[in-house]
Amino acid sequence: MSVEAPEMSTFLYKLFSNVYYQQVIPSYDWNQISVTEAKQCLLKSFYQRKLGRKLFDPKIVVLSFGRLIHTALQDQLIEHGYYPEYETTFEFGNVTLYSHADALHPEHVLEIKTISRKPHQILTHHQPQINAYCIINKRKLGYVAYIHKPSGNIYSFKWKPQHKMWEWLLMRAIRLSEHLRKNVPPKPEPSWLCRYCEYIDLCPKPKVKK
Repeated sequence: MSVEAPEMSTFLYKLFSNVYYQQVIPSYDWNQISVTEAKQCLLKSFYQRKLGRKLFDPKIVVLSFGRLIHTALQDQLIEHGYYPEYETTFEFGNVTLYSHADALHPEHVLEIKTISRKPHQILTHHQPQINAYCIINKRKLGYVAYIHKPSGNIYSFKWKPQHKMWEWLLMRAIRLSEHLRKNVPPKPEPSWLCRYCEYIDLCPKPKVKK
């Protein structure tokens, strides 16, 4: 007879959480902004800085899958001329933008993502990220490779830098830094990603029900 065992699920969630939070999570000042913070909902980025809630358990598991793939490929990437987990910065005005690319090659940037549905192009919320990584690292070409979890198929797409998108990201980084400095929450930016946000209870205009 099969009976659901939530206590074992809770135990395994805890193990995933322990492993995930073993990594050193950088601590930024108000004028130090990551590409991820600038591209996503600025209200979410603001609350992540100010409140620092833990991620939802399922999100930790999903992110752990991605991290395990990066770790498994690291030696092979190095052997083929890549610099894995490559960090660099871009200074503009009094703001420093932080870039953390999955892998940097002398000729391009590579981002590796896991995904549940078949992609037909680089997803909209990933485009500003690969765009910024290309420009910050002075590469004229980027690749985003999606590993389709249900099938194991890999779908890869090229990206050429777009300067209008880059300027848009820089303006968002400046806006976020000012909101952090003044301790004033920015306006919400509702989207389908609201359903995965740990701060939806604080959002005045979530796209899903609280």
